Parts: sequence; structure tokens; C-alpha cells
Amino acid sequence: MTSRTPGRGHAGTTNAFLDDEEQYGSVYEHSVVSRLFSYLGPFKVRAVWALLGTLVFMGSSVALPRMVGHSFDTYISIGDWDGLVVYCLIFFGVAIVGALGNRIQMLEMARIGQGLILILRAELFRHLQTLSMSFWDRSQIGRIMSRVTNDVQQIQEVMTQGLVGTISQLFILVAMVFMMFRMDLILALGAMAPIPILLLAVAVWQGRARETFVWVRTAIAVVNGTLNENLSGARTIQSHRRESLNMGNFDEINKDHLNANIAAARLSGVMMPVVEIQSALSLAIIIVLGGLRVNSGDMSMGELVAFFLYAQRIFEPLRMIIMQYTELQRAMAGGVRIFELMDTQSDVVDQIDAPPILITKGQIEFDQVSLEYLPGVSVLKDIDVSIHPGETVALVGATGAGKTSFVNLISRMYDVTKGSLRIDGQDLREVQQRTIVQSMGVVLQDPFLFSSTVKENILFGRPGATEDQVKQAAKTVGAHGFIMKLPYGYETLLEERGGNLSIGQRQLVSFARAVLADPMILILDEATANVDTLAEAAIQRALRVLLQGRTSIVIAHRLSTIREADRIFVLDHGILVEQGSHRELMLLDGIYARLYLMTYKSHEDSLIA
Repeated sequence: MTSRTPGRGHAGTTNAFLDDEEQYGSVYEHSVVSRLFSYLGPFKVRAVWALLGTLVFMGSSVALPRMVGHSFDTYISIGDWDGLVVYCLIFFGVAIVGALGNRIQMLEMARIGQGLILILRAELFRHLQTLSMSFWDRSQIGRIMSRVTNDVQQIQEVMTQGLVGTISQLFILVAMVFMMFRMDLILALGAMAPIPILLLAVAVWQGRARETFVWVRTAIAVVNGTLNENLSGARTIQSHRRESLNMGNFDEINKDHLNANIAAARLSGVMMPVVEIQSALSLAIIIVLGGLRVNSGDMSMGELVAFFLYAQRIFEPLRMIIMQYTELQRAMAGGVRIFELMDTQSDVVDQIDAPPILITKGQIEFDQVSLEYLPGVSVLKDIDVSIHPGETVALVGATGAGKTSFVNLISRMYDVTKGSLRIDGQDLREVQQRTIVQSMGVVLQDPFLFSSTVKENILFGRPGATEDQVKQAAKTVGAHGFIMKLPYGYETLLEERGGNLSIGQRQLVSFARAVLADPMILILDEATANVDTLAEAAIQRALRVLLQGRTSIVIAHRLSTIREADRIFVLDHGILVEQGSHRELMLLDGIYARLYLMTYKSHEDSLIA
């Protein structure tokens, strides 16, 4: 049930989910259907009403052609026009009942479909929040967005429209064929003679369509991934004047998507003429063969008319089912991808009945800890060190030395590969991961602010805090002054990622967030790296307040932060090679001393100048 379209797509889009973007499902995937039906619990009553509506509509659809035939034999043939008028009123009543049944079926199925999608999308979003950082490291956001939006949308359209019609038409098709064979076996076999040719044409068409719709699926995934990448990297693109080059690349990708959809539309337009030709051939056979049987007295004119209407009606469901065929394939493939994503397990998994962590001191112990993102490729090697309660430790080292990996282990964004990591004597693998991060404050180099008010951003780590506590946290780090100068103070709505604040102001808001959360352990990942000298002075004052009385691990960029640390850990290619105070490490005249003279000393001289 998978197919590949060689030669299509673009370099640079390969990731963990590329292969399954090239999947195209069968028209029925039992695993998908059974999973979707498991969500129908809250909609049992609506499902019953939908089934009743379907049965009523089916009964009406089967009865009407038979009633037309009966009117010919009973009323028209003998000229009983008064009886015909009464019979037409009954006919009209049956049609109205059928229309009401169809209305109930469509409305209830739409409600079921929309409700099911609501639950599915919410569960998918909830699951994505639980996946560990390693998943996001290897996944392209654009493709994940394609699953959450396009694939769910595809299922939604089928559940609320296509599936309703397809199931109903299948019931009607079976009922019509049954009535035809019941009325006249020979005529029914003659009417069905062109069907094998139609099925052969569908089989040939499906092979071509499968490849083309794989192309469509892959093309839109590449468009989404490229668009997300270019929008996220807009600043980098503009700073390198790559707008024209990137636009050219996107035009190629966009044209590939256009060509894929044109090819799909061309194929979709092939089957309807084939169905119409087969329908005309079948009806022609009925006219000729049925005329002979009426002439021989084997069937009445009314029965021939009813049979003709049944035969005509069976091609309506066939047309609809064929039109929905590719939509069902897309939905099934989308369902496979969605449930595969929902079944993706986080690399960081709590043990059964794992207790919440209880941090009362903030003692952190690395016991021969090693970390590998890829098997056999060590990022940290045999780290054996303790960080004491209330101590501030600065991490220094060249790019790629393992500093960020070191702090990510403390917040259990990843699990250690070897050894053990304990906080207050509790192994992090034996406690609930969410309670670890709830007990910590993390301030990043590029703080992420949400598109909500300043107050809501500060409340992010402690939603239940009062307005006075929010203001006090802001005053503690020196953010209150500039916040009050904003148009609406704490109620000012921030642009995406806090775009209407300076870098320094965004950092102070993130510090206020950390202060309000009042964590026992604080992690600063180069929190002062991107600010100017004036902003640094305010941030350094905030840092002194923030670090006081807390166990703090700082990935250091600024000299002042390093020199004020109780201890400095020097990492080199994932190995802890030196530790001690600034003075001790300078006297050691090792890697730290060289880094200091190359990097930090030059920064100090520039500040003095």
C-alpha cells in the first residue's frame, strides 16, 4: 500500500517522516477505521439516529422505482386517472419521508464527524506536547504541521461529507442490485454485463492515480516544510540578501505542487466519461433485452420501467463512490500518518507509578553520566560531579563542547545513556518528568514569548499567581519600569515572539517569569548573550537577585557572570576537563585560561575601552 514517485521532490527535505509522506492508503484501512470508531463513544445516540435516517432513505429509494412501475401496470394501462392522482400523492409522501431520512442522516453524521475531529485534533495536540526534545530534533515542523492540519482536514471532509454519502450510496447500490435480480434474473445479468469492463478500467486507473496522488501528497508536504523554514528564517534570509534565490527555489517547489495537482485533476476527469459510457451501454442492453421480454410476455411494461429506473439508479452510487474513491484513499493515508504520530513514543518515558519529584535542597549529582543522541556518538562522557544546594555553577567551553546537553539532562529533556543523575538523591529516571520541569526555572538565550499580554507571559510558569505577585516579580528584576511605559502596561498584547520588545526587555520578562515561579533550581542558557552593553547592566542586576539562594547552572557568555560563579565547569568534547573558581582555573593555566585570554579577556578590554 505504499508507492514512490522517483525523481520528484527536492533535496533538503528528508527527515524521519519523509517516507510516510509518500504513502497512499487503500480505500479501506481497517486499523484507521477501527481507531476512528473508538472515538464514537460520546456519539452513540447520534449514530443510531444516523442509521435510522439511512435506512429510511434507502427504503424510500428502493420503493420509488417500484411504485413508478406499479403505476404503469395498475393505473395508466387502464386509464384510472383518479386512482393515479391518489397514488401520486402517496408517491410524493414516500419521497418526502425519504428526503427527511436523508436530512437526518446527513445532519447527524456531520455532527458526529465534526465532534470526532474535535476530539482527535485535541488528542493529537495533547500528545505532541508530551514528546521529548529528541523527537523535535529529528522532525521538520512544516511536516508535523501538515499532519495536524492537512491530514486531519482530509479525515474531517470524509467523515462529514464523503463517508456519509459513500455509506448511504453503498446501501442503496446493494438494495437496487438485489431488486433487479429479484425482478428478472436474465435482464439483471444483461444489465451487469458491462460492469467487469468498468471494474477493469477502475483497476488500471487506480494504479496511475495512486502514483499521481503520492506526488500531490509529497509536493504539499515539501511546500509546507519550505514555507515554514523560510518564514522562521526570514531575518537570516534578508541579512544574506537571499530573497531572490529563495523565491526561485520556492517557485520550483510551488510549480511542482501545481503540476502534481493538474495531473491529479486530469486523472480524476478520466473516470466520469468511462462511467457514463458504461451506464449508457447497460441501459441500451436493458432497452433491447427488456423490450424482447415485454414482447414475449415474460414481463410487463411497468416492470420494465421499474427495472430501467433501478438500473439507472445503480450508476449514481457508482459515480459517487468513484468520485469519493481518491478522497477515501487520501483520508485513509492521512489516518495512518496521524495515528502513527499519535503512537510515537517519547524517548523520555516515566516508569509506571513514578512518584513526583520532591526538591527541598537543590543538590544535583552526576554519577558517571554519559549521553548519546545517536548510538555510539557520545555527547557527554563519564561526567562525575556534584552541584551543591544554593551554588552557582558556570559552564564554559567551545561550541559543541556539550554545555546545552549538560543542562538538558538536568531538566530531563533527555535521559542519560549511562550512569545516573540525581536531584536531592532522587534518580530523574524514577520520577515524573513533568514535575521536574515544574520545579525548575529555565531562561534561554532567545526567550520565547507568546502572543498574549505581558502579564500572561510572566504568569506562564505560575498561572495561579496574583497581579500583585506578577508586579513584584517584575520589580525584582527591574522590568516594572519599562512595562509601565508600554501602551497598556501589563495588559499590552505582545507581537509574535515578543517582537514589539527589545531583546533586553524580552529577557527581563523571561527573568520575571522565572522569579514568579520561584524555582529551587535555575538554568540559564546563555541568557545574556544577545543583549547590548546597556541592557546587560540591567540584566546583571536582575541576575544577582535571580540567582540568590538557588542552585543555578549558567551557560556563560559574559565575563561578569563567569567570575561571580562559585565554580566553573570547563567542558571539552563532552568531557569535564576542569573545575574550580575563576582564580583557581587561571592559576591552573589550562583550557579555561586559554579560553579566557582568547574570548573573555578581549570582551573585558572592550568594556573598559
